[in-house]
Amino acid sequence: MKTGIWSFLNDAPSEAEPLQISAYLPQSAGVSNQRWALRQRVRAARRAAGENTHTVAFWTSLGVVGVFLYWRLFAMFAQLPATKKQGSAGLKIYHHAGEALLQGKFPYLDFPIEYPPGSLLAFVPPALFTSNRVDYTTLFAKEMALAAVAALILTALTARRLWGPWTYAIPTVTFTAAALLLHNLILARYDAVVTLTLALATLCVVLGGRYVLLAYASLGFGAAAKLVPALATLPLATLRRGATRGYATFFGVLALFFAPPLLLASEGLLESYKYQSERGLQVESLAASVLLKLGWVRRTTFDYGAIEVRGRGVELASSLSLPLTALLLLLTTLIMYGAYRRGRLGVEHYPRYAAALILAYILGSRVLSPQYMLWLLPLVPLVGKRFVKVCISAVFLAACGMTRLMLIHYQDLVFLRFPGPDLLLARNLLLVLLWVLLLFLPERYSDRQTS
Repeated sequence: MKTGIWSFLNDAPSEAEPLQISAYLPQSAGVSNQRWALRQRVRAARRAAGENTHTVAFWTSLGVVGVFLYWRLFAMFAQLPATKKQGSAGLKIYHHAGEALLQGKFPYLDFPIEYPPGSLLAFVPPALFTSNRVDYTTLFAKEMALAAVAALILTALTARRLWGPWTYAIPTVTFTAAALLLHNLILARYDAVVTLTLALATLCVVLGGRYVLLAYASLGFGAAAKLVPALATLPLATLRRGATRGYATFFGVLALFFAPPLLLASEGLLESYKYQSERGLQVESLAASVLLKLGWVRRTTFDYGAIEVRGRGVELASSLSLPLTALLLLLTTLIMYGAYRRGRLGVEHYPRYAAALILAYILGSRVLSPQYMLWLLPLVPLVGKRFVKVCISAVFLAACGMTRLMLIHYQDLVFLRFPGPDLLLARNLLLVLLWVLLLFLPERYSDRQTS
């Protein structure tokens, strides 16, 4: 044992060895230096061992959860009736677009499509390896499940980076539970791609440095697929330096997707946005849920690929949608900027305000499709610490649960029967509560660098 200790000491820096003790120091001081060096080495070894243990535990547990999520998503997909899989209007559009692109046709010119050009990248891979809609639907579901699992991993990494080695548990559980509640939306819509871009951007914001430009690029791709991730650039520009270069990167990525159709099929591209702007008040929207509760809605109709409401106050609510959305976005931005001016805005607040801005858009919009909930998956679980995180996550999971119940009773909603309208109103009120909590629930500020 004695030989082992002295062998360990012989590997210490030269100034810690007995023969190198200064002549001006007493022998006791040299022994103290040796002991201090030994203690430092032991502590460093323990820290390294602890970090390795944390890392192994992190990746092992996250791997298990990721495999579980993918397995459960696909198991639930297998249980869906064929009419909900191959009969989905959205999946028919995705399949047609993917096949048309592989045939060399140009979007917006040779075939119409209502989605932004970035969405096309999600439609092509399943078409490459399939020859019919049944196989396409299965492979598309696998693609979106993989995107959801990748977003889960990035969200857990972000939580670990923000709050410490063991703090990823609540965000991971929240994400997984919400994803399982919304499984049919993940597997039958391409919004999981948007979820992935937001998850990657959030991790890059937290990492900082050279990763900031990657955050802007990721949000640029997300905006090219569904526009809304552009809102998440506002807290990024506030928290991290280099906004000029960042927005140049963001718009550069957008240009990669929008320039070709603008140059070759501008009329078709503009027609797709005109189509979206002419949509009426969707039944799932906040305004429609209030009108339903007041008894002002007489009937519902299927228009523009969605269920819309008809009745008293509908036209007024639809016309007020744009100014209401602008007002909610402005209020959210002012609250965020106020926190910044008071020095109460750190990098850990990026998920909070990115989620609040996206929620402001969702609540004000006349279109509130159920898959919009997927945009919040990589953001809301990262908000706050301890009580704040538990509170925010609980409200979010309750909103996801209500969304699931609303979809189960969707026919009751369409035909204005109980409990459809009541479930919708409860879900939308939970989203309003979530937005309020994101903006006003107090949280201890940590002095984290925002450079």
